Amino acid sequence: MSINIRNLYTKEAIINYLTQLPVLFTPVMDSIFSNRPQIPLPLVGADMIKATAKAMPLARRGSRSITVPGGSASTNFYEPFPIRPDISITGADLNNLKVIQGDQASLSIWAQGKTDILRRTVRATTEGLCATALSGTLSWPVQLDGGGFETYEVQFGTIQSVDPAKLFDAVGATLKDVFSTLRQMHTKLREKGYGGKVEVWAGTDAYNAIFALAENNKSTSQMVVRIEDQGLTVGGYLIKPRDEQYYNPQTKAMVSIVDAKTVKMIALDAGHQMPYCAIDDLDGNLQPMPFFVKPIKTDNPSGYQLVAEAKPFPIPNVDGICDAVVTA
Repeated sequence: MSINIRNLYTKEAIINYLTQLPVLFTPVMDSIFSNRPQIPLPLVGADMIKATAKAMPLARRGSRSITVPGGSASTNFYEPFPIRPDISITGADLNNLKVIQGDQASLSIWAQGKTDILRRTVRATTEGLCATALSGTLSWPVQLDGGGFETYEVQFGTIQSVDPAKLFDAVGATLKDVFSTLRQMHTKLREKGYGGKVEVWAGTDAYNAIFALAENNKSTSQMVVRIEDQGLTVGGYLIKPRDEQYYNPQTKAMVSIVDAKTVKMIALDAGHQMPYCAIDDLDGNLQPMPFFVKPIKTDNPSGYQLVAEAKPFPIPNVDGICDAVVTA
């Protein structure tokens, strides 16, 4: 009697597997793209990307309504591409599983392990998409049927930038230069109507330069600079070291989330979001979902393909992101 793989991958079973697995650390998704609406369409309207909420004039009593600034009557749509990894379950694997047939707990542990591989792959890919989107351009390789690659690219606009008066690793640089640069970056965000709460991320070289200034300034008041578990606080700004990297599947290289020489300030009130669009799968009822997986029977070789799918689409507000290159 063969193992019924489909019973191990029902909607309820998958939810149970995911709730028992440990939380994955993905700083860009978790910090910046925590708003993840589900859109019951495979497309994202251009107006959703361009529209931002800002203060507007009052309307006189009895007069017409006022169009939201940034709103658009555009009928243009963006077409998110899916993340669709698979892993093979061979006939030999199924034969081996006969040893634990009837032991539902052991079968569930085996199925959960396979699910974990797929969800980690989807999550890592989504994190890479989010990281590239923070540059103002979502760019990611698309694998072709022949094995080559093309590039999927969506341009959201140009993020803001600040040129420091003095680089942080220059001779004579002080913490005042760091604070001045951060204030300029924050002002840029505020001029666009954002910046009530910000994340400040520093690449490896940038953070090391700031740390060196803090360490060498023994007389600095703790009210000005503090070394904390999460990073360095300078003049009220918590600067977090962001040395995490994501994997580029085309170049097979690791890419820094934040460039080594850069400080990036991101306004959390700027409306960054990452909708999940409807997946192109009939068994998934063509509905949006963060993670879907199903077994598909194959004949050469005999077995199953365990196929996962998700269609995330990170949308940054470029007016709420500011970069500064702070080291040579």
